[in-house]
Amino acid sequence: MAGGRRLVSVLGMGYSRRQMLGIVPVAAVSAAWPGVSAAARPEGGSVLIRNVHIFDGRRMLDGRRSVLIRDGLIARIGDLAPEGVAVVDGRGGTLLPGLIDSHVHTFEGSSADALRFGVTTELEMFGEPGQLAAAKRQRRSRKQVTAADLWSAGNGVTVPGGHPVRPGYEFPRVLPDTDLDSFVADRLQEGSDYLKFVYEPGDPPDRPLPSLTLAQVTATIAAAHRRGRLAVGHVEKLKLYVEAVRAGADGIVHVPYNAVAGAAEVEMIRRSGSFAVPTLSVVDWGLGAKSLLADDRITPWLSPTQEYLLSQEPPERPGRPDLLGIASANVRRFHAAGIPVLAGADAPVRANVSGASLLTELEHLVRAGLTPAEALTAATAAPARHLRLADRGRITPGRRADLILTSADPTRDITNLRTLHTIWKNGYQVDRTPPAEVRRSSASMTVGQTSTS
Repeated sequence: MAGGRRLVSVLGMGYSRRQMLGIVPVAAVSAAWPGVSAAARPEGGSVLIRNVHIFDGRRMLDGRRSVLIRDGLIARIGDLAPEGVAVVDGRGGTLLPGLIDSHVHTFEGSSADALRFGVTTELEMFGEPGQLAAAKRQRRSRKQVTAADLWSAGNGVTVPGGHPVRPGYEFPRVLPDTDLDSFVADRLQEGSDYLKFVYEPGDPPDRPLPSLTLAQVTATIAAAHRRGRLAVGHVEKLKLYVEAVRAGADGIVHVPYNAVAGAAEVEMIRRSGSFAVPTLSVVDWGLGAKSLLADDRITPWLSPTQEYLLSQEPPERPGRPDLLGIASANVRRFHAAGIPVLAGADAPVRANVSGASLLTELEHLVRAGLTPAEALTAATAAPARHLRLADRGRITPGRRADLILTSADPTRDITNLRTLHTIWKNGYQVDRTPPAEVRRSSASMTVGQTSTS
């Protein structure tokens, strides 16, 4: 599924966000938490967040501590009381690194929606390269921003007629005689941070989709590695998943949905060192969306666009396989074997939205066998390590001050992540007020429901 500012790329509609169907205006309400001082609302500079439990991205630290922020970075952690510093009293809340969503597709306003739910970094797995120069400037800066930082694959590596198929959306595709080394070099020249290839013949009801050959997948991975870049794959079927990993893929940004991996297949994937981004949210058939819309800890902060997308009902498909059950079983086996699992929601595919749907994705991971703390690592330290984001994903001195504060401990119950109270990006407190209602459109809009991305 291609990203970028043209919403047609992600929804199959010829409308920008400003033209999207308006929902009921979302009122900005107070999320007062009695334990947090309302008097301290620092706007940057030096900030002390005190008296909090800390999940550092890998584990809970002992006791309650304080975190000192200076110039957008975490300066110190401990029992601190510096003078002349704005203080936020957490009073027993839990402080965590800002969340990293390892599979998104962006459009106008979506990264601001993500930030409002604690996702401070997004990893795009197909998107328009025109936005990448600005994205690189933002993530290098430590100034106040209103949207999540972005890394992106830019234009993915796929063939004419292959996934993703969206009328009117054109980008370079691989032909039988394409020089893959030059093709990969061109993508990196456009600004891609890593390469995403599509190895998925696909089986929509109307017709099968063409795909890269295994030889082309192998050449793409090799070309990326020669340039020191990661190569990740869109692969959904077990046989192809194993072939892509054996060809050297650094990660697959789905898990197999068609069959449960056997012991030999799991062991081969484990030995490869490849990571998995399960994207269970795209096969839950709207369960996560319904959960978010029914939760008054979530709904006050949803934008009209998020409300609209979450309200979309995936089409009925009688007799379809239990894709969520199969995928969850693979997550359970992968995780038990030690295969790195990273969290990604694949928003905005199938009633998923930037930011909020990562919360339900983490809940899916816990149901699939991860502990709450392991699921949180899958959205913080793990993607920072495997996607080479050296300045974030942990609460430790020198890392970027992208932080979230919850009123209840999500390492005990992952749904406590929904008690998100305060967000800091580059050390600045984020305004969680959702945007005003967008102008209503008389056009009939339906969300595209083709294969996952």
